[in-house]
Amino acid sequence: MVDTKKEIIRFFIAGAIANVTDYSIYFFLFHFLPFSVAKGISFAGAGITGYLLNKYWVLRQNQPSYIEAVRYALIIFLALGINVLVNQTVLNLLPGAVVLALIVASMLAGSLAFVCLKWWVFRAE
Repeated sequence: MVDTKKEIIRFFIAGAIANVTDYSIYFFLFHFLPFSVAKGISFAGAGITGYLLNKYWVLRQNQPSYIEAVRYALIIFLALGINVLVNQTVLNLLPGAVVLALIVASMLAGSLAFVCLKWWVFRAE
């Protein structure tokens, strides 16, 4: 039986690890590369880290699948778009509420990502 509560906890831990990966790569690279190039590389590194952690550790899917990788990329870019949109919306409604905007945007995008990863990207077939 699947324990969704444990999966959610592992999902947040995996997200934290992916974010640390993103920030670490970016912090190192922006000293040597243009900011946008550094950010693109760090985002890709975090995406790969997140994919591997979510597939093998969070949702325990061990079968290789190229379609999962494509679906994962789609969901991550969708979550990124929602994160940016919600962040900007909160800041438009409440100028200066940067921390609140960050929290709300991350929670909504993260919730959507978890649901999509669990029931679409890595679903047991």
